[in-house]
Amino acid sequence: MFTCLFCCERSRVSYWSNWCDECANLRRMLLIYSPDKCTEILKRTLTRDETQISYKIQQEVKKIVLKQIEAPKDVDAELDESQHESEGRKTRSKKKYSSSI
Repeated sequence: MFTCLFCCERSRVSYWSNWCDECANLRRMLLIYSPDKCTEILKRTLTRDETQISYKIQQEVKKIVLKQIEAPKDVDAELDESQHESEGRKTRSKKKYSSSI
């Protein structure tokens, strides 16, 4: 089959059509809503200015730092739990032996 005339990547829906499914859907949206409105929405949602980019970077760095801070706490808590469990097992085994004697 032939490739889509809009994206030039995917194959056309049929021999007589010019677009793939996704591009045909975009074309329908452009016909239903005005192209100006669609362009405005795409610019508002997909395009970012420098302040938005820097804010997003700061938020991602915060997430990484918080994960690194929380990780050692979780490891310490797991170690404490495993130590308590191992101590509890030792005392139980002594009780069993002392009661049988």
